[in-house]
Amino acid sequence: MDKSGYRREAANGLYKFVMNCGAPATALHRSIDIYLRLTDYPKAVEVADEFIRRAPSNRDAHYLRGAALEGAGDYQRALVDFANAIELFGSDKKGISSRVFMRMASAYAALNRFCEAAAPINMWVALDPAARDNSQTQKIIADYEAKGNCASAKEFHKESYPLRGQKNVVTVKAEINGVRGLFILDTGASYVSMRTGFAERAKIPLAGAGEITLMTANGTTKGKLSKADRVRLGKLEATNVPVAVQNVDGKSYGTGVDGLLGMSFLSRFEVQMAGGSIEIRTRRPKK
Repeated sequence: MDKSGYRREAANGLYKFVMNCGAPATALHRSIDIYLRLTDYPKAVEVADEFIRRAPSNRDAHYLRGAALEGAGDYQRALVDFANAIELFGSDKKGISSRVFMRMASAYAALNRFCEAAAPINMWVALDPAARDNSQTQKIIADYEAKGNCASAKEFHKESYPLRGQKNVVTVKAEINGVRGLFILDTGASYVSMRTGFAERAKIPLAGAGEITLMTANGTTKGKLSKADRVRLGKLEATNVPVAVQNVDGKSYGTGVDGLLGMSFLSRFEVQMAGGSIEIRTRRPKK
C-alpha cells in the first residue's frame, strides 16, 4: 500500500495491526516512518508513544519520537528523546549517526539556546576527533556560538592530571556556577552529572527539566537534563553547559565526590591521555 501511494492507509494499518494483534514493534517503526513522511507529526508522536511504552529502552523509538516532536514544534521534549537515543546506544557511541546530534543541536537552536546547541556537535566530534575535528565541524560550532554570543576563551590553556590506581580514576576540583566541588574526570560520561544537593547549591534550574536515561558503569540510571551557566576547571572554562542532575545519595559517586565531569564539558576541549596523565587543553583552530 505504501509503494502504491496509499501511505496513510499503510501507516494506519500497521498501527492497528500492532494494537489489535500484538504484532512486532518493528511495525510501529514503519508506521512512524510513514507518518513522518506525511508530515503528520501528531500522529507520529502518538504511535511513537506506543512504541516507547512497549519498548522503553529502544533507542530508535526515542529517536523517532524526537523527530516527530521536533516536527510538531515541541523542542523541549524532543531534546530529551534525542538525549535518550544517544545514551541508549550503549558504551560505543562512535557508531551513532551524526543526524541524532545534529537534530539535538537544531532543537536547542529552535529554543534560542544557541550556546547549548554547540554541545551535541562537540560531543559528536569528541567521539572521533581524528576524523571529525575539522574546519567544517568547527564552523558549525562557531556559527552557533556567534548566534548565541557565547563566551569562549581565546587564549590557549591546558590542565594536566596524573592517572592514579588500577582504574585510572582522576578526581578534580571544579566550579559549577561558582560553587566548588570534587568531581571524577569521566570521558565515558556524556554529561556533567551531579547530586541534587550540589545542584541546589549551584542554583541549577530544574523546573521543567526532562528526565533522561544515563548509562553508567553500574547500568542505567535517571537524571534531569538542565544546564550550568558556567563550568570551570583550573584555567579552562565553558558557559551554558548541559548537565544531568541525579537524585542520589552522597556516596553514589564515591565518598566526598559531588559528581562526574563528563563530555558535555570536556568535549569543548582537546583531551589526550599519555605518559600516565590526562591533558585537557584549548582546542586549536583547524585549517
